[in-house]
Amino acid sequence: MKRNPSRVGGPTTLTEADDLDTAFDALSDADCRRILATVDEPMTTSEIADDCDIALSTAYRKVERLSETPLLTEGVRFDPDGDHAAEYSRGVTDATVELTDAGVRLTVESEAIDAIGTAFDTPEISAD
Repeated sequence: MKRNPSRVGGPTTLTEADDLDTAFDALSDADCRRILATVDEPMTTSEIADDCDIALSTAYRKVERLSETPLLTEGVRFDPDGDHAAEYSRGVTDATVELTDAGVRLTVESEAIDAIGTAFDTPEISAD
């Protein structure tokens, strides 16, 4: 479940078994939890690897795993020289697990972001 980086904030609720399994599997991984704790500001995978003290190859695998959930969002770091890089940030501000008659439900609350709009606010980037 790749997340749209230009999504608006609000709750996302996971109820499908595959989506829940993916999110809970990521949360059960110590490296993934460390990444989530680290990316309160957008970071590239290389920066994540350095800050979390994990191998770059491991960081790529964990970021990919987290990107399949609403827990991590992907954006673009625009470079005036054209060397744009993917950057990642924590996609949620709060998470709630509920046990209902219909089963388990994971609801995550996210902040409103507009990565594309934000990029055009960067002096070196224009819509032209």
